[in-house]
Amino acid sequence: MIPTTYYYLLVDLLCLSGPFFLSFQKRLPFYKYWKALLAGTITMMALYVPWDMFFTANGIWGFNSNYITGAHIGNLPLEEWLFFICIPYACIFSYECIRYFFSNQPFKNSSVYISGIYIALCIFFIATNFGNWYTMSASFVSILLLVYHSFIKRSDFMGYFHLSWWILLIPFYIANGVLTGFDFYKYPFVNIEPDKITDQIVWYNNQHNLGIRIWSVPLDDFFYGMAMLLLALTVYEKLVKRQTRLV
Repeated sequence: MIPTTYYYLLVDLLCLSGPFFLSFQKRLPFYKYWKALLAGTITMMALYVPWDMFFTANGIWGFNSNYITGAHIGNLPLEEWLFFICIPYACIFSYECIRYFFSNQPFKNSSVYISGIYIALCIFFIATNFGNWYTMSASFVSILLLVYHSFIKRSDFMGYFHLSWWILLIPFYIANGVLTGFDFYKYPFVNIEPDKITDQIVWYNNQHNLGIRIWSVPLDDFFYGMAMLLLALTVYEKLVKRQTRLV
């Protein structure tokens, strides 16, 4: 029986393990892009770690001591730092798999409209939830990145990004479900009673989010996770293209 204090660590390692061991295939040698991945991950962490520390210090979210080892760096548990390494690794590996299997970019001509829908939703959430720090910050960061890639830079990978994110939502909600309510599948799919969720590895102050959960996962996490992936991809894509040109 695994002690409960290793549960968050176990979630991190399970998310990482499959993508890591598949990174050395001949058809998709993802390990060749580790430098680009590292740069993208560090860039993302430069924003997300201070954001996380601030929210933890102010009680907007926090961590259940029953499910973490107790090792901390700053005010964040070691497992939370690993989260920002393991999850981008798994997500960008999955993104590269989708690029490999879809030689013709999906949603190439419609990705700007998909981004536009997300931007409109984020603006609506900010306008109707002013003062809810998690909702506002996750929506604002998403708006900045989507506007930059879809309307300013017009990045040529956004179709792949949108498809990747939709596919990743399945493991995303499973992993985040475990973190936000261990038996997440027992809750309604659209859960409007977040205060009744128990056994949370990561808990949330519902005064600062939309108060709507997918099972046990705050709806705000959709945009938080999407922006996390897109921010890491911003640097990763640039460096991979440069590396490819040099080969």
